[in-house]
Amino acid sequence: MAHEHPEILKAFAARYRESQAGRTGISASDFTLDYKKLLKAAHADKVEARILAEEHLRRAASQSLGHLVLETHSRDEKIILLVRLKRDGGEAWLFDFLGEASPTEERATLAELFDSFSGSILPENWLTNLSHQARTGGSIEPFKRDDLEGNRELLTVLTRVLEWKGESLMRFSSCVICRDSKRLEKLQSRLESALGQINGQTLEDLGLLEKPRQVLLHGPLKLDSLDFASLRGSITISETDIRAAEVITCSAARLLTVENETTFLELVKLNRGESLIIQTSQPNRALVLLLSRLPAELPTFHFGDTDPAGFDILRTLREKTGRYFQPLHMRFRPRDDAPPLTADEVKTLTRLLADPSMADCHAELHSMQQTGTKGDFEQESLGRPNLERWPFYE
Repeated sequence: MAHEHPEILKAFAARYRESQAGRTGISASDFTLDYKKLLKAAHADKVEARILAEEHLRRAASQSLGHLVLETHSRDEKIILLVRLKRDGGEAWLFDFLGEASPTEERATLAELFDSFSGSILPENWLTNLSHQARTGGSIEPFKRDDLEGNRELLTVLTRVLEWKGESLMRFSSCVICRDSKRLEKLQSRLESALGQINGQTLEDLGLLEKPRQVLLHGPLKLDSLDFASLRGSITISETDIRAAEVITCSAARLLTVENETTFLELVKLNRGESLIIQTSQPNRALVLLLSRLPAELPTFHFGDTDPAGFDILRTLREKTGRYFQPLHMRFRPRDDAPPLTADEVKTLTRLLADPSMADCHAELHSMQQTGTKGDFEQESLGRPNLERWPFYE
């Protein structure tokens, strides 16, 4: 009978898996299901399909040694009202009858997977908690209950990530760790969710970099004996060089960070040494380190896009560097055909409006909120800058 896998019983088993007993192994009573609802779930509510389904169900009940009970109408036993699976022994019988692993066995197998990594670099208390959650039906995020091999891969990669020494680009690290240059990127969100639970770190914190930690800049900056003031083009300085420099000096009148590289390069053409100009979106560790070594009294400005993401970069710069970045040319500019705000952008906007550190930008943010659009938000829409009509100060 097991090889037939009757659809009616498979539908019943599926509903059982979704129940409290199926998810947690805990139940104070038998599992019951309305017969008509079960027929519908098994796509057996038409006459011929219903007759066949009932034959399968009655035959299974007769072979179940009392584990599967069909409750019928008091005046007509041909009319099935409820299908009942006994709490004690019913689950084991049902899934053995279907030739499938039971939910209890699956939870145990999942728990054993977490237990098998005991003694690795992964924290014992973290693994113990995951094992307990697996057995009792609790949350095991970022792992998945229906992907045992995927979970095994994630745990294996996580151990190798935590054992990684030094700094390397993500795709190189991925080749070494996963034998696939793009696999770490695909697993990144789940890996960082797990790392967040373990120690609050990111892949970048552990030395697995999406791109080198460096700063793109132009202006009067000097690292020890290296003087970049006379260079006409922009240069890139690595975090390693910033950290190694014993003395960093800057004779600029102001610091200006610029979100988009295209606009940054246009401004570099105008810079005659009066400003230190740095290109940045969300600030990386190299930028934060460099700014920590510049004079605290250096007037600081940020020129970015005026959509929610652009203002969020301004907020992050202030937060991570401890400097007050004055917004430069960051006014909401309405436009008739402006793209509407997405759901995520509305969330970002709401968060920015609730942030007291962004109070000086709230008027612009309110204007954006009222129109429901991003307006004419891109930096480049202001046109090519020149010294006459695009001064550094508004």
